[in-house]
Amino acid sequence: MKYLIVLCLSFGTNALFADSIVSTFNQTYLSLAPEKEYDFIVSGHFHGSGTNKTGYPINSILGNTKWINESGAKYLVCLGDLFLDVSNDIPFYKSSFFEQLNIPLFNTVGNHDLTGNIYQENFGATYFSFRKNNEIHLFLDTELNDGSIKGEQLALLEKVKTDSKAGGIKALFIYSHRTVWAKNYPELDLLFKFNTQSMFGNNFSEVVYPILSEISAQIPIYWFSGSIGEAPASFFYHEDKTKNIKYIGTAIRGYKRDAILRVNINQQSEPTFILKSLTGQKLNDLESYDLKFWSEGKVEESFNYRLIPLYIKGVVFSRAFWYGITISLVFFFLFKFWKRRKVNRV
Repeated sequence: MKYLIVLCLSFGTNALFADSIVSTFNQTYLSLAPEKEYDFIVSGHFHGSGTNKTGYPINSILGNTKWINESGAKYLVCLGDLFLDVSNDIPFYKSSFFEQLNIPLFNTVGNHDLTGNIYQENFGATYFSFRKNNEIHLFLDTELNDGSIKGEQLALLEKVKTDSKAGGIKALFIYSHRTVWAKNYPELDLLFKFNTQSMFGNNFSEVVYPILSEISAQIPIYWFSGSIGEAPASFFYHEDKTKNIKYIGTAIRGYKRDAILRVNINQQSEPTFILKSLTGQKLNDLESYDLKFWSEGKVEESFNYRLIPLYIKGVVFSRAFWYGITISLVFFFLFKFWKRRKVNRV
């Protein structure tokens, strides 16, 4: 089994003090030695949309691999749904993407990344953390426990709380697939309703947010998530009005509006956000892709009616579609049977 290896120290909270970390996707190392400043690139949904059945990453990311390698970024982050079908796609990803990347790739798993233990057997742990300069980078598995942060993951967050109060840490960067934080804010209710959601709710408001509140009293928090659905743009930005917490959604879907986020962190642990279009489109500042922008539905791409047959085919050949049809028919016939028995009794 290939595991995300933290040199000198094992996984868990101790990983915050390792000297380097290796990507199990392309076996390249990220040095955790102090630097004056550094950049990383972040986005989500590298498989694109559900209509991409090729087994390869979406063309907008493949077409910009050279730019990623030459950007000067220290590492690349995928915010989940790296794969569409992890059971079959790994060989294609290795040859077309992983082996072409010159910088480490890290992933925070999404629902499409997990089938049995295939992901874990090939790439190792689904949650981890590391420290670079005075910043903590925490990668969460929001598919585990249906989006609730518990056990070892919660312990990682508690450790950051303790360390932030002790001093020496100046910023916390959190990465997840699901926007588990959205339910904490009434104004964001139903904004991501078509994304992967917890069936019975998660523990963000009751457990996670109080911890974040304590941490944010000491240092700023930046939380990145990649499950933003059929969004009007590749970005979403939201600030907590009472805490020093900023939430950022970013993902690509195989559209002309596909764009990724480059983050520069200076010596003061202050990030600068640089938006990069993957198709040469004009972009606004990150902060402009806020709730107002999303509420107005400013879709930056015209609808191509010629793709309607493709969309229909994608739905008809989807397993979820047939699961829904089957369950509906079962309930329909059960209802008919119950109604017939009721009539016969009368």
